[in-house]
Amino acid sequence: MRHTVLLLASLPLLTTACGPGKSSDDGSDGPMEPFDCSDVEGELVPHGEEVESADGCTTMVCSDGVLSIAEDRRATIAGDLELSTQAEVDAQVCLGTVEGALRITGAVTDLMPLMPLSRVGQGVEITATELVTMDGLQGLLEVGGAITVADNASLTRLGFGPRMSAFGDVVIQNNDALTTLAGAEFLGQCVACSTVARGPRALVADEEPAAADEGTGGAEPMGDGGLDQPAGGTFYGNILIADNDVLTDIWAMSNLYYAWANVAFRNNAALTTLDPLQMMEVRGDLEIVDHATMPTASAQAFADRVVVQGVLTICGNLDGEPCP
Repeated sequence: MRHTVLLLASLPLLTTACGPGKSSDDGSDGPMEPFDCSDVEGELVPHGEEVESADGCTTMVCSDGVLSIAEDRRATIAGDLELSTQAEVDAQVCLGTVEGALRITGAVTDLMPLMPLSRVGQGVEITATELVTMDGLQGLLEVGGAITVADNASLTRLGFGPRMSAFGDVVIQNNDALTTLAGAEFLGQCVACSTVARGPRALVADEEPAAADEGTGGAEPMGDGGLDQPAGGTFYGNILIADNDVLTDIWAMSNLYYAWANVAFRNNAALTTLDPLQMMEVRGDLEIVDHATMPTASAQAFADRVVVQGVLTICGNLDGEPCP
């Protein structure tokens, strides 16, 4: 007898990572928890019985109370993959890995056929599509390069999983209908990068994060660990949030505490405040520029809470001096 898994049981049992390399130095990262046999539609699957994933791409078997992969029919693309039509996306219904870069552009409206995709070895580019949401990429566990989501005129919501490991820069730019960064929680959910027990303020409302030490100089970022430090996500690539005309909700980044590279907010016309963010340190430069509805005093107040190792630029915001 075979059962059908309605969850993402086709995902591989991969390790997650959130540092500059693909695994943690302290061994804190480990394999994802396997699916319990009782998780299949709330019923216990007997030992030895097979379970089909809903997408038909994976067969799993119940052994000693947990599901393990018995047959993986997902495809691996050895190089780059470019998808520019919906028909091309639909043809990738059992795509598991792209070893090169994944580029999605053109008349693409639905990414749900890509649900089995778990890894992209290089970058992901989603540009100038007809997407309204990016639902379908929640199964993506690792991106080995930069992520670019740009020039998508109808896109209202992103769609990455919160625990996705990303090892490059992130650009979210010129998406005219994007009101929220929901679906980009991976930028701040890397709590395993800090070897501490306390959760960030966004998750523990009655705790204030410890004050940043402005005398850090050339020291390593505070998010490297230590039991006296507050927990919080760490991101190692550059982050650019720019030219998204109706963006108002940036809460998805609220657990990002330590940025190892540059962080730039540029010309997001409807963005009035950065107050939801809990950033404590930016290893590179911090830019808050050209926001027509964000008071300069608000931008400055946010920056005053952040230790900026590089150059701080605040200009062109409401009631402030124009940028040179």
